[in-house]
Amino acid sequence: MRHLIIYIVAIMSVITSCEQDSYDKGEGTYSNMTADFVEAHANGEKKIDYAITDSGDSLGISTPIEVSWTKTADSTYRAIIYYSKMANNTAKIMGISQMNQLRVTPRDSIKAMKTDPIGLESSWTSKSKRYINFAFTLKVGTVDENSLLHRITLIADSIRVHNSVNTLHMTLFHDKGDIPEYYTEKYYFSFPVSHFKAIGADSVSIRINTSSGGFKTLGYHIRE
Repeated sequence: MRHLIIYIVAIMSVITSCEQDSYDKGEGTYSNMTADFVEAHANGEKKIDYAITDSGDSLGISTPIEVSWTKTADSTYRAIIYYSKMANNTAKIMGISQMNQLRVTPRDSIKAMKTDPIGLESSWTSKSKRYINFAFTLKVGTVDENSLLHRITLIADSIRVHNSVNTLHMTLFHDKGDIPEYYTEKYYFSFPVSHFKAIGADSVSIRINTSSGGFKTLGYHIRE
């Protein structure tokens, strides 16, 4: 996640494999499963030992989980967890995957602006006001980790002041390259609100070229 442009290859296939819709909704093993976006904490052994949900709930992990993407001990990671809640606010984890996080890229750092259409299923601010979340649908050529890659980031256009409110205006950069459009897959993205506040923005406006209705502008007020 060091680069500002997100290369979606292996992460996309992991999230797809953990889609809640693929689980049994009846009275089977997964009937009581919950899915949440979280800040997952890695302990001294780089294992996930607890998580804070977007609703502010703290969940202890009954058995700390070792995953490949926790590179630093005693740190937090944005993730999606699928779990069954147990006594004393502990959770039995059924699945966990690291979330794609959007970053902001200065316009002068890219050679050519790309706004290929993208499916915008939904967008919302977390209850904690710490993240803006997106559910995008993308056309892919295959459904495995060897798929060709999309490139997605946010391009900062300008900061404008109106009625003493600083609004950061951005455009979603999306370059699908030459990827054949055989399948539609859903992917979740998250943007830390702290990035906006660091540059003095009170609100943000994001312009997205959607596959269903052309360009749409989404606005979020982030001042506390």
